[in-house]
Amino acid sequence: MINNLPKSAADAPGAGPASPLLFASLATALAGFLDAVGYQQLNHLYVSFMSGNSTHFGMAFAAGEWVEAAHAGYIIFAFVAGAFAGTLISDGASRSLRVLLMGEVVLCVAAILLATAGFPTHALTLVAGMMGMQNVMHRDISGTDAGKSFITGSLFGLGQSLAHVLTKRATLAPACVNAVSWLSFIAGVGCGALSFTYWGVIASLVLACLVLVFMIIMASAI
Repeated sequence: MINNLPKSAADAPGAGPASPLLFASLATALAGFLDAVGYQQLNHLYVSFMSGNSTHFGMAFAAGEWVEAAHAGYIIFAFVAGAFAGTLISDGASRSLRVLLMGEVVLCVAAILLATAGFPTHALTLVAGMMGMQNVMHRDISGTDAGKSFITGSLFGLGQSLAHVLTKRATLAPACVNAVSWLSFIAGVGCGALSFTYWGVIASLVLACLVLVFMIIMASAI
């Protein structure tokens, strides 16, 4: 069962992809892919996992490592700015899902250009903004919020859903959606780690851009 989400990209007219679970899984896998790239390039900082970055920020601040704290702070700020911009687009555009994806492509291309010019750290700061924007595109699938990069929530939802199955309060569908979200993220992380190791930042960002283009095609195939 696919439900619309209030005040999000999910409820814009004609915005939904033809295969919501596949679309949400791709979005989550892309977050994992880029997190792996960011983790290796940004000295163990992430572009979508802001809990980890907040921990890094707090520890660096407590240790008086101001440069490290500033680096984490930049990434966190970029993510929040992306979520801010994405929400404005979602609330204002009639085809908000496609507009959001096109905005992500623009940011990704800008990141590729920055990385090509020798500024990979600045490039991945843009990618963090892209991930903040992407979290607006979540889907409601079988009563489960899918497509976000908040994997802790997916794991909690998996445990909660299994408990509800045991007590006959829900079907197995929500647990399956949460499990697919987690597996998608892990698959993305693995691919991102391999891509960064063998091809580097620029090629990894190009691959991410191609995935976004494919997601635009999916969003248009209604």
